[in-house]
Amino acid sequence: MGTRIKNLQVTRVVDGDTIKVLLNDKREFLRLDCVDTEEILNHDSKPRTNAGIAASEMARQYFMNEHGFLTKVDIEFDSNEPVEVCLEKYRDHHGRLICCVHKQGENYNLKLIKEGWSPYFIKYGSSRLYHQEMMLAEAEAQAHNRMIWNRQTNESSAFRNYTILMPWWSLRASIVDDFRRYGQPNGVLSVRLDYPKILLAAMKQQSITIFCDLQEGITKWIGNSGIIHTGTKDRSLKLWIPEASDNKYAPIVHLINKRYTGLGRGYVYISGQVTMYRDKPEITLTHLQQLSDFCPVFPGASSTNSPALTYNNTQK
Repeated sequence: MGTRIKNLQVTRVVDGDTIKVLLNDKREFLRLDCVDTEEILNHDSKPRTNAGIAASEMARQYFMNEHGFLTKVDIEFDSNEPVEVCLEKYRDHHGRLICCVHKQGENYNLKLIKEGWSPYFIKYGSSRLYHQEMMLAEAEAQAHNRMIWNRQTNESSAFRNYTILMPWWSLRASIVDDFRRYGQPNGVLSVRLDYPKILLAAMKQQSITIFCDLQEGITKWIGNSGIIHTGTKDRSLKLWIPEASDNKYAPIVHLINKRYTGLGRGYVYISGQVTMYRDKPEITLTHLQQLSDFCPVFPGASSTNSPALTYNNTQK
């Protein structure tokens, strides 16, 4: 069992996988962990679908009590850390709490998967607590053609191509699993999970290795220099590529664009000196060797014989 906060009043149902609760006298958005119901509005690469509309209506009914009022729920984090730690660490890019929701003993996240409202969504890593249950729930929903797994559900609307998405999610989940197994025990820092440690290292201008997601690629250009913002809304780290169009640094941009962005690997290990710039931590990327697909140090192996994959500036 993960860390739980009990008896929270639901104040709003946004859609099938996002609700709002009253927590510590503040209305908090919850982004339900390891699920991703379809959309009620067109959103970036996600289309509005019949399944999304139906999931939203189901959720509105589910979180209503017998008197027609919004009910109370428990939330559970994918960790057994103290509540105050979970409230800081387990948030998505928009600042929403990432958790499971339980109503009267039922795991709503698991219900969404089992009834076919959502796939087992592992784009950001598999569930530590409910991986097996969620895998079995997804298989059951697929076997019985429930909701999103039934072609007729979205026959008159757009649909999501899970044949393409699920292998990509599995790739990303395997990378996160390796980070949990090798990276964290060896001191690699996650921008989202270890932000205070990154800030402290930046103040001391130390060299560190971070694990981050480059799916969005370069987010801003200042002249010929590229900036990548990684992390979350409140826990952001900047990667700076000086003179990115110059022949010396262009291979870094090519590698990021072709290997990590979009439907690429996304996750990467970045090594370098971290400093503070305008109250935010920043690492300057000047060498391909600063990027690696694997943890720089594995258990029982020295850095010289570690199977880490890094890149050579002379590669073309």
